[in-house]
Amino acid sequence: MASPLPNEKELYEKIEKEKITIPASIGDLFFHHIGNDVYAISLIASSHVTGDDKEPIPIEDGQKILKHCEAIRVFLKNLYEATRPK
Repeated sequence: MASPLPNEKELYEKIEKEKITIPASIGDLFFHHIGNDVYAISLIASSHVTGDDKEPIPIEDGQKILKHCEAIRVFLKNLYEATRPK
């Protein structure tokens, strides 16, 4: 799990206080693209850590995990570049 930002609580308070929002289309992109990749990653990993024999992750599944992580990274980079002020 990712570590929280040092001022994460304050950021959430600011977002709530100033009623900062994002367009629905951006939210949909986050939930659709990131959600799908994260779900695939959790399915792959959980099949190995919750089973009775708890086998190591095979190379093919490790490659799938890396592929999904790269897809998340590319998506976030593209989203950042598309939404930052010009």
